[in-house]
Parts: sequence; C-alpha cells; structure tokens
Amino acid sequence: MNLAVIDAHSYQREIIDKAIDDLFGQLGGITNIVPQGKRVYLKVNLVRDMAPDKCGTTHPEIVRAVASKLIKECNATVTVGDSSGGAYTKNYMSTVYRTCKMDWACEQSGAQLNMDFDYCRQDINGQRIKLLDITNSYNNADVVINIGKLKSHSFTGYTGAVKNLFGLVPGLVKVEMHSRYPSIDQFVDCLIDIERFASAKILLHIIDAVMGMEGQGPTNGNPRFMGKIIASPNAYLADCAGVSLFDNPLSMPLLKRAVERDIIPQDYTTMTDFDFDTLKSSYIADFDSVVVLPTTFLNMPRWMAKLLKNNLSPRVQPDHKICRGCNKCVTHCPAKAMTLVNHKATVTQKKCIRCYCCQELCPFNAIKMKKPIVYRVVRGLSHTKNKKDD
Repeated sequence: MNLAVIDAHSYQREIIDKAIDDLFGQLGGITNIVPQGKRVYLKVNLVRDMAPDKCGTTHPEIVRAVASKLIKECNATVTVGDSSGGAYTKNYMSTVYRTCKMDWACEQSGAQLNMDFDYCRQDINGQRIKLLDITNSYNNADVVINIGKLKSHSFTGYTGAVKNLFGLVPGLVKVEMHSRYPSIDQFVDCLIDIERFASAKILLHIIDAVMGMEGQGPTNGNPRFMGKIIASPNAYLADCAGVSLFDNPLSMPLLKRAVERDIIPQDYTTMTDFDFDTLKSSYIADFDSVVVLPTTFLNMPRWMAKLLKNNLSPRVQPDHKICRGCNKCVTHCPAKAMTLVNHKATVTQKKCIRCYCCQELCPFNAIKMKKPIVYRVVRGLSHTKNKKDD
C-alpha cells in the first residue's frame, strides 16, 4: 500500500507509538522504506515559535516516535529541523526549537537538532524556478522524511506535505519568493517546483492531523480535532487524503495545478489501493476552511485584474488593540506594505500583495482578515456546494 491513514485520538505516548507502528506496518515496514545506516533529515513544520498545544507545528510526540524507530530499527543518524518564517540563524531557530519542544523530542529519541544554518544555490530546473537557495540540512542528508502539519492556510488554502517543503528555502529568502511570485497561481507552481526537486531524497511524507488547525491558519487559526496520521511516499497523495477530511482536494489551487502539470491524475484515487470512501465518515462538514480563488486574470486590463483581486481575497487589517509593535510584520513583508505608525502595525493596501506573511508570523494574532462581500458570497456558495456533494 502506498497510502496509510491511521486513527489517533490524542498525542499520548502509547497512542502515538501504536499509530506510528501501524503506519509503517501498512506501508510495508520501516526497514523496507529507509535503508540501514543512513543520515536521515526529519523535515518538520516549525512555521514559528509556537507551543505544541497551539496546533500550528508538528507535534513533538510524533517526531519522537518516528525518530526513535529510525534509530532503533534502521541504525540511522537522525537530524530534526526546519527553516521557519523568520531569520535562519542559530539564535532564532534555537528559540523555535525550544518553544516547539523539538529539543525534547530529540532528547527522548536520541536524534539531534539541525544546527547547520548554511545553504547553497541549487539547480531546481522547475517550470517557474531555475535556481534556488536550499538549506544544507537537506543538502547534507542521505534521505529525508517530511513530517508536515494539516492546517488551513490564508494564502494557499491548506498546508500539508507539499507546502511544508517550502521550509527547505532558508529564512528570509522565502520573503523574496513571495515578492517575485505574488499570485497564488505563480506561488503554487513554485511549491511544486520545490517538491519535484526535493523528491529525489524524500522517502516518505507524514502529515500530523491528530489536531489540525482551521480558520486563519497557518498560525492564527483555531485547533480542530481530526484524529488522523497520514503517510505516503507521494506528497500529493498524502495531501489529497488530508484535504479530503474537510474539503474537495481539487478545490485547492496547489492540487489542481498538480493535475494540470500531469503530476497526479484528475481521479487521484486511482493512484492507490487505499479506499478514499473510508474517509467520508471522518469528514468535518463545519470545518472553517479558506476559499482560495485564482488571482491571475489573463487578457484583462491591469486595472480590472486588480479590482477583481481586491474583491476576491481578504484584506489585511491589523488590530491596534492587540498589536505590540514588535516589527515582525514590517520585517517580513515582501511588498514593503507594512509600517509602524505610533508603534502600531499599519498596512498600505495599494502595496499589499495578499500573501499574508504578516498574519502567518505575527506572534500576537494581531493581523486580522477583512473579507470583502464578494469573497463572503463565494465562500458561502462553496460551503453549500460541498455539503450537497457530500
């Protein structure tokens, strides 16, 4: 079987250990996936410094369980890491590791934290990207296991396996990419290009969907119980299974684009002998999902395309009652649309490209989304359609 979806109703150690054992068992055994004695990089989701109970990062119990099996059964040297949205430096990432309890996961399993924060330019040779900086944590590994987190995402609609590989791009280089590829159509092509390059080393994609996130993800949404751990050697198949828990996978621009690029078939269920119908009983009908609409409008005057984009995507709206003037949104805004005025975040709407980096990285949940009336109507119609389809 090339797709496993395992039930797990909590992060208690005994439950996670059994779920990870069952997961690898359904996939043919961990020793049939990972060769003996390899340097394995566990690429986790550490979008920023968030405690595990916020459900925005890969849970440390899953990291511990996977790392322990790799060390005990595959005689592997395991390194755990990510490049978060902020600076890719020892000081910043040490704070992220500590807050997300990755240091604990390594202590418990015998793995080590990545402390190599260098990177080098790689020939991606993608449709959108040709050359890109990639972290040495990936470059120096023999093989990689990608452990993502299932979440809603204000820009891409969801985060799972494919989107998690954006963390192979070091720190603030990600900001530059958002600036160069501001539309969702361009950006998902970049994500696919990165996945196509990285797949040469990736043996398995695991998605932590025990507790997911809904609403204003990937960091400022609300935790939502989903009760699953998903795994596949194919990142898109894992994502299709994850999104199937709350939405139609092909409503997501990334997965739709993967079909257009002939990476997965329109009927993705034919890629596996896993029965997707078994997920219907776990479908979350009232999941607070994000409707993502295309922002590339071909053969239109620029003014018309801009008007449509402004009315089809939520606007950034800082809440000055919550904002503490930490300056993170200003530092990480690709379009330089954010400024501090009287120690409060302020956005220049004409400059904003709606990438939502500010919302993703704000540690105080001070960046809110104002949803235009057209967006709300489309979102309502989308939810109605999903319920009819079910």
